[in-house]
Amino acid sequence: MNTIIMNEVKEIAKTLIPCRRHLHENPELGLECLNTRDYVAQKLTEMGYDVTHIGHAGLCTTIGNKKTPVFLLRADMDALPIIENTNLEFKSKIDGRMHACGHDMHTTMLLGAAQYFKNHEDEINGTIKLMFQPGEETMQGAKDMIEHGVLQNPTPDAGMMVHVMTGVPLDIGTLVFMPHGPCMASVDWFDIKIQGKGGHGSSPYLGMDPLLPATAILQTLQTIQSRELPPNALVSLTVGALNGPQTSNVINDDVTLGGTIRTYNEKHRSFIKERIVEIADHIAKAYRCTAEITFPVGAPYLKSSKVVSDCAYQALKPIVGDTGVIAPQRPEIPVMGSEDFAYISHEIPVTSVMIVASDARTENDYPLHHPSVTLDEDAIAYGILTYTQTALNWLNNNA
Repeated sequence: MNTIIMNEVKEIAKTLIPCRRHLHENPELGLECLNTRDYVAQKLTEMGYDVTHIGHAGLCTTIGNKKTPVFLLRADMDALPIIENTNLEFKSKIDGRMHACGHDMHTTMLLGAAQYFKNHEDEINGTIKLMFQPGEETMQGAKDMIEHGVLQNPTPDAGMMVHVMTGVPLDIGTLVFMPHGPCMASVDWFDIKIQGKGGHGSSPYLGMDPLLPATAILQTLQTIQSRELPPNALVSLTVGALNGPQTSNVINDDVTLGGTIRTYNEKHRSFIKERIVEIADHIAKAYRCTAEITFPVGAPYLKSSKVVSDCAYQALKPIVGDTGVIAPQRPEIPVMGSEDFAYISHEIPVTSVMIVASDARTENDYPLHHPSVTLDEDAIAYGILTYTQTALNWLNNNA
């Protein structure tokens, strides 16, 4: 039986290679994944699904006996504002956009799962809900779909997401389970605009140079972690953007800083945001400038349910074998990356599985989000396998 299942998902994956390549060639950003949504909806309709549009560019559909329990499967669809630097025949056709995080793979995997479920509809002991989501990279999509009812009609009892993985010396398709409990950090973007008074570089005393408080703020923010939080606090505070003068003999009217806060502790998360506001405001005033601080988007930490994770592990290990799956374990260095599926994880119990799509022993060892990253399409079958067998096993265990 296990060989039959594996052979079937591999055959489905082969038929969907053109879909993956179409998605890779036509990346869209953030919540504006309208063409991607319509393409996915067309494929689902061709399979016989009724599709519901949700929010800005999300969609969902269901399959099964229309009874409880209900299991949710999520795939994200958006790309990144990156110029692709690969030699792929199907590289991005849109300059400045690239599927560098593998969401084209995730979407294809869930389409494959949809086809598998159609082949086995009479075996579904409940209802499976498929969620195709935009805006994961901007931390907006899951929240938008929740606000527009993705967790209603029907309400899922549990769920899962998958994500491709690169930069590890493991066979393609190896399944790596995230640790139980909090497993990815919360994230908040912040923007600080320092307003001063511009002028000429020859007479700085006639202006109020916003670059001075901006650099002081940048340095002082780093002391929050080293001086204001316990030494065991899991925090990453990064200023990744400083935009100001474009000419060396000009004092700008304003300068902007941008960065992110990541943590596993909601109290620390709130405290850091409060301190950013206080530090920026007071330092700006010390230099006769003003500061405007905003936190445009964010997401809580992602938590993984032991019950759902164990269910997935029990379903998948007999098929992929001992060497094809890595059980949940707490890493020595905490994962400080973020995922907006976290919003779902605070509503229902979920699990997350990473699927190796690049073997660092044999391929170029580029990380996700790199303009030269390439992913092995053999991993698609393992994503289909993970989605389908987890959902079916969970429904059978909870019917």
